Amino acid sequence: MEASDPLITLSNVTRSYQTEGVEVNALKSVSLHINQGEFVAIMGQSGSGKSTLMNILGCLDKPTSGDYCIHGQPVAELSNDQLAALRLKTFGFVFQRYQLLSTLTAAQNVALPAIYSNTEKAEREHKACQLLAKLGLADRVHHRPGELSGGQQQRVSVARALINGAEVILADEPTGALDSASGEQLLDLVKALHKEGVTIILITHDPKVAEHAQRQVRLLDGEIVSDSAANRERQPDGKQSNGADTVQAFSSISVAAALAMAFSSLRLNWFRTFLTLLGIIIGVAAVVTMMAIGEGGKQDVLQRIEAIGTNLISIRPGGANMRNSGDIATLTREDAVALEAVTNVLYVAPERSSRATMRFGDNDFSGRITGTTPAYFHAKDWEMAQGVFFTDADVDTYAPVVVIGDTVAATLFEDKYQAVGQYILMKKAFYQVIGVLKSKGASAGGNDMDDEVLIPITTGRLKVFGRPYLSGITIKAASTEAVETIQQDVVRILTERHGKEDVMVRTTDSLVEAVTETQNTLTWLLASVAGISLFVGGIGVMNIMLVNVSERKREIGLRMATGAKPGDILKQFNIEAWVVCILGGCVGILFGYIVIFILSQLSVSVAYTLMPPVLAFITSLAVGVVFGYAPAHKAAGLNPIDALAED
Repeated sequence: MEASDPLITLSNVTRSYQTEGVEVNALKSVSLHINQGEFVAIMGQSGSGKSTLMNILGCLDKPTSGDYCIHGQPVAELSNDQLAALRLKTFGFVFQRYQLLSTLTAAQNVALPAIYSNTEKAEREHKACQLLAKLGLADRVHHRPGELSGGQQQRVSVARALINGAEVILADEPTGALDSASGEQLLDLVKALHKEGVTIILITHDPKVAEHAQRQVRLLDGEIVSDSAANRERQPDGKQSNGADTVQAFSSISVAAALAMAFSSLRLNWFRTFLTLLGIIIGVAAVVTMMAIGEGGKQDVLQRIEAIGTNLISIRPGGANMRNSGDIATLTREDAVALEAVTNVLYVAPERSSRATMRFGDNDFSGRITGTTPAYFHAKDWEMAQGVFFTDADVDTYAPVVVIGDTVAATLFEDKYQAVGQYILMKKAFYQVIGVLKSKGASAGGNDMDDEVLIPITTGRLKVFGRPYLSGITIKAASTEAVETIQQDVVRILTERHGKEDVMVRTTDSLVEAVTETQNTLTWLLASVAGISLFVGGIGVMNIMLVNVSERKREIGLRMATGAKPGDILKQFNIEAWVVCILGGCVGILFGYIVIFILSQLSVSVAYTLMPPVLAFITSLAVGVVFGYAPAHKAAGLNPIDALAED
């Protein structure tokens, strides 16, 4: 670029708007050039187009037609990020209404543009304090705008315009809201900056203010009607060099800076933040609690199955096309004896069952009678509450003895602890109670496991059943790992003995699998119901954030005017939503565990596992990402001119 090239060149620039279907021409073929270091006053009454011209000069707006070049670079060819870089480093704005953020101190307001140039926090704070001291505000650095006079606020605005070393100060009616004394002080300050080499473009309607400038340009109805410049170094010819590549966009603000702004904003609106958090907290706590209850229920059921035994094999008579009944099948005690030779088999318990009514005095119990051997006691992992279990000798001698469950003892006897030694009537014969089994409670299917009535299988065949067939055989394996091999051997041996496959061999693995699948389904169903509340909380986050954007339009416009890229605004508001959801997620997890603890004290089955809190936290973060994007995108898409005009 030659030394004579103007800093700013406008060639036949027009700007028109559509207002209620009517086209309004704010600028009409404006041609202007401003050299480096000039002090120019652009004058005109309201509606003359001077504010529109300032917005175009400051890259807040674009012309409808014509060329605008900075240092010979066509502005129309610059990207949004490059335009933001110009507002960040080339231009500094001094607004009539100061445009200071009321929640920030003077130093923080001044340092605001330096955030978007990625200046370190300590450096930008030091620089802000230096500028304020230079402008006579050393004792006001920690005061908020509401604690400053109009003149002091305008000086803060000037310091903010200088923080990034702006080449051009665009001052829009800088004395309009000041008294005469403060106005003169500000103009003296502006002239001092001009002497230091800063280009000043002053927008005013007051001729007395314009007199302080070296050059006055007068606008009327969108056209330049006079320009006091006696000598123009060069008239713009529209043939400027393309230097768009020389404007370097700044990298996005750091996550740390965005987080700091997010926490500051959320802290200032703490009640709204709390209400937003509440929806996420309830949703996350519900997910954690519901999944813990579901997982606890599953573990409770599996523990009950384990009480039955996960290494048990059940053999029942009847093939694929046969009715499952001991009356027509061929399982015998000899089959049970043959299966005792299978490797890794600990116990083989033959069983024959029938229903009958037992009586003691005036009390009756109608239930299932099972004839078996002592192996049944070990296969089913029973323990004795009273007395003893019958022995092999009792089986061999057809002893009329019986072992009963806790439910049977409580039903037949006034004092179940006095059951042992008593005689009960069953199938027209008396049997002596020699033992009471220790209570096991309900089975995985909800059946009472304590309604057992056990007699020696030989005694049962002689006095109760009448026929030698078995209702089933229960095998206890040496380990869970050996179950599958034993199951295959059992099928092979019985098929060889019977000449056909006429039995059904089942393990508790299938029951565990079915119960696990069912409980998992119920757990996820509960989690889905809880997830709905989290979804509703996400909608609340989006609504609150949209309201937040609407209320902070002026702040967003100011950030854009001082150099923030649309991506910076997008990042800031996205991170605000993420912070809300992450905080809500953490508090929700804590609250969920408190609820779980309370439920556990009330004997509700719950399980403390890692998955629910991890899932809830990831979901809450996803809620922030999904529901925070729309408000953030809306904020990033705001027109800075319209946003700055918001009250």
